[in-house]
Amino acid sequence: MNRKTAKTGIAIIIIGAAVVYLLYETTKSSWIYYCTVDEFVEKYPQNTLQTPENSAKINNCAIRLAGRVKDGSIINNTENSQLDFILAGQKNLVPVRYYGAVPNNFAAGKEIIAEGKMGADGIFRANIVLTRCESKYKAKLYQNKSGP
Repeated sequence: MNRKTAKTGIAIIIIGAAVVYLLYETTKSSWIYYCTVDEFVEKYPQNTLQTPENSAKINNCAIRLAGRVKDGSIINNTENSQLDFILAGQKNLVPVRYYGAVPNNFAAGKEIIAEGKMGADGIFRANIVLTRCESKYKAKLYQNKSGP
C-alpha cells in the first residue's frame, strides 16, 4: 500500500465520520418521547425526580406528554402569557407551565399533548401545547329525511 492510497483512505474515513456525526446531531433534536401522564409518572416517580440520575435523564430530553386538563386547575396569567394547569392521567397528575398563546379550544377536561421538558422543580415546562378538536374525529349522525 503506497502513501497516497493510505492518505486517501484516511481522508475518506474522516469525511465519512464527519457526515455521520452531523447527521446524528441534526436529527437527535427531533427525537421526542411520547407517553401518557401515567406512563411518565410510573417511569419517573415524583419522589425520585430530584435524584441526579433521574434529573439528568428527564431534563435533557424532550417529551410529548398526553393527558386531560384537570377541571379547576387552569390559571391563565395574561400579563406575562403564562398558563399553569394540571395534566391528568387515569391515576396520576403532572403540573404544567406554558408560556405563549393559548390554543382556541383549550379548556378543562380536554385531551391535550404538551411538548417540553420536566423542570428540576417537578413542573413540566411545555413549549408547545396541542389540542384536539373532538368534533373532527366523531362521526356525525345524519337523519334520512326521505325515509319512511
